[in-house]
Amino acid sequence: MDNRIYIDSYAMIGKRGPKDVEARYTTEDFLDEMEWCGIHGAFVAHSVAKEYDPTYGNRMLLREMKKSPRLYGVWAVMPHHTGEMPKPKDLVKEMLDNGIRVAKMYPRAHRFPFTVDFCGDLLRELERNEILLMVEGGHLYNPDVLEPSNQVLIADLDAILTSFPNLKVLLQASRWESTRFTYPLMIKHKNLHLELSNHQGNRAMEVFAGWSGTDRILFGTGALEKSPGAAKAFVDYCTLSDADKQKIAAGNIARLAKLEQLPQTYRQKKPADSILALAKEGKPLKNILVIDSHAHISHDEAKGVGFIHLPYGDAKSMVERAKLIGINGICISGFLAIWSDYEEGNTIVWDAMKRYPRFYHGYATLQPQYVKDWKKECRIVHRKHKMGGMKPYYPRTNIPYNDKLWAPWFEYGNRIHAYALIHPSPNVVTEMNDIAPKYPNIAFIIAHCGASFHDARLGIEIAQKNPNVYLEITLTSVTYRVIEFMVQQVGADRVLFGTDQPLRDPIPQFGWMAYSHCTYEEKKKMFGLNMRKIIRRVKI
Repeated sequence: MDNRIYIDSYAMIGKRGPKDVEARYTTEDFLDEMEWCGIHGAFVAHSVAKEYDPTYGNRMLLREMKKSPRLYGVWAVMPHHTGEMPKPKDLVKEMLDNGIRVAKMYPRAHRFPFTVDFCGDLLRELERNEILLMVEGGHLYNPDVLEPSNQVLIADLDAILTSFPNLKVLLQASRWESTRFTYPLMIKHKNLHLELSNHQGNRAMEVFAGWSGTDRILFGTGALEKSPGAAKAFVDYCTLSDADKQKIAAGNIARLAKLEQLPQTYRQKKPADSILALAKEGKPLKNILVIDSHAHISHDEAKGVGFIHLPYGDAKSMVERAKLIGINGICISGFLAIWSDYEEGNTIVWDAMKRYPRFYHGYATLQPQYVKDWKKECRIVHRKHKMGGMKPYYPRTNIPYNDKLWAPWFEYGNRIHAYALIHPSPNVVTEMNDIAPKYPNIAFIIAHCGASFHDARLGIEIAQKNPNVYLEITLTSVTYRVIEFMVQQVGADRVLFGTDQPLRDPIPQFGWMAYSHCTYEEKKKMFGLNMRKIIRRVKI
């Protein structure tokens, strides 16, 4: 670990819009965070090159790169036909003259066809000069649905790679839901590479290494939108060999970009706290209680759950993963329970609780569309099965939380001092400000408050009005500095660690909190002490 070098393959600097007032963006911010996390170098693009004009933004990038030898440039490029960029040979010469060996294309944001006909001349020149090409995106679910404007379509990328088999491409920001699209592309095209800052699928590091080897997986952070510590932990805690981790951390991007030497290491500094120290060593937390307040579970030996590839989501596999980072307990709801069949899904949760007592804590799921006898159902899940948690789920019921259909369950939960995990609805602030005072004995946990500063503010607004409301962090976005923001606004006593595993791997979510700039005592509360208090209040 002390000798491992990390080079970020996916970062951006510069002003951008829209930007939350709390979001960091400067080169100095990024360089400070790199040192905090122990990231020795980074390939950076400039936001102006994406959002305004590639040529103008590339010039701004050259100025920013002068601030540190740890920064390597990524130039935004596009076809020359409209006269907005030099012809491919002239463009590549200009890149090489400025020490730039990595290009990036934004076909959706810059509104040009990502096709062989329109981009062929440029792609051929990049291929001939062994220039690494970065692109963002890929599908989530439906191949007929366009992704957000900065992303390429899988079919487009497939055609490009087929026509230019020696072109080295790094796919960035592909999400974990897209695995079934990404897998065949990686198998078919040997020069396609993948970074996992957004592709945080359960055990994605090990799964993709098994499918296509470690030479084609690259460490990337998505900074400064995302927490760099989240991505770094994903490498450090995975179960691959040290040699493979070094390839992913720096070796592969250094080879692809033809770096003559690796960046220098930092002077050794004592980490700010023991949690951060252990995270930097890739070791499980010791003598620190860690309870995952937001997780799910699938049936034994499940490989997927219908619309997504989802391996290792069963009770045994999740216990194994928990040991890597030191998780002592997990609060689970059945994925089947929230998605379609609550009775069958609750049975999966109950089975896990019996096999791993005191490790799994159950969130019961009940769906008003099906429940005919609330007293009977509540006795089964809460008294017989000892589930102290409640998981009403708006996305699959479409019933507002303050609707009278939920009232019998909330009344029962209030009597037993239960805790309820609330996935945000479109009107979550109004709904929670209505029901939280009505059921003061329920600890309401607002899920995914770390999704963005906007989502954090919604949760903060609810928590500041209701003392029985808590904010849970998890989401793939691992928003940089949002945990610190929530702690500043409501205090560390009201913020909870959660992972949403196994929909995504727990390690990046863990790294997000471990590498936060909160104090040791604040982290201890959030990692487990707060949730333990909530669990112990339950009267069943």
